[in-house]
Amino acid sequence: MNPRSPRTRLRDALLRVGEGRQVPEADLRTAVENALSELAQETLGERSRVGLVTLGSEDHSWGRNLGLRIADYDVGLPDLLWAADESALPPQVRESCPTLGQDEWEAALLVCKLILTVLESEPEPVPDDATQHPQCLPRPARALTRERFCQSLVAIAERPELPQDELTTQLRTTLLDFASETPDNEEAAQLIAVLPTEQPQPVMRMCLSRSRVSLAQVLLSADGCSVPGCVLDEFPDLNQDEWNAVIQVSGLTLLAFEAEPACATRQRPR
Repeated sequence: MNPRSPRTRLRDALLRVGEGRQVPEADLRTAVENALSELAQETLGERSRVGLVTLGSEDHSWGRNLGLRIADYDVGLPDLLWAADESALPPQVRESCPTLGQDEWEAALLVCKLILTVLESEPEPVPDDATQHPQCLPRPARALTRERFCQSLVAIAERPELPQDELTTQLRTTLLDFASETPDNEEAAQLIAVLPTEQPQPVMRMCLSRSRVSLAQVLLSADGCSVPGCVLDEFPDLNQDEWNAVIQVSGLTLLAFEAEPACATRQRPR
């Protein structure tokens, strides 16, 4: 594994958000945005819209937390993906992944929004004076169910010695422990697996078990698809570029938790 690769830098930056250490919010934001930008440039080139996404905070009745947000619209990426529940399989995805079914598309969205949610920080108390948000935390450490889910994601990228069945079991179990065993979550968990995909050498990825397509590939292939009507119903001012940013950042986040391709472990050409 190349510790300086963009996907490794993004994975490390996202994991730091919920670690509960005393790191200034501005420093975390810079680390996440820089890593996202670098991975997007490598993966998407000029199509990248990830500059529309930032690491930001949101106040809830139960506390304040940090997570990935559309900067100008000020809405969390998981909230936008929740609004996309039961959206139709985009034509771009059908063309790129012809074996993919509607149920697998919905499972990919569900798993992705759970991953984006688990990477957010735990809520911290909201100050009485809204002008006194602490910029230097410490934030609360991740709860045990969050931590175990995060570790199962990290293991896919960083524990190549583990059998794929063990990685799959960990992923499914920790996902359900974090998200609760609702019928939708249980169905989605059964539709995903950690599988080796063919590269010059096989690498481990989160995949749809039936189609054997990686979740990152599914999300990234949806880049440019029209904003679903169900999303516009809830967020009517969301524009196409912002939706593209949601899809791109979701796909890149999934990519960051895949094993490093063999070619990336060698010296990059200058």
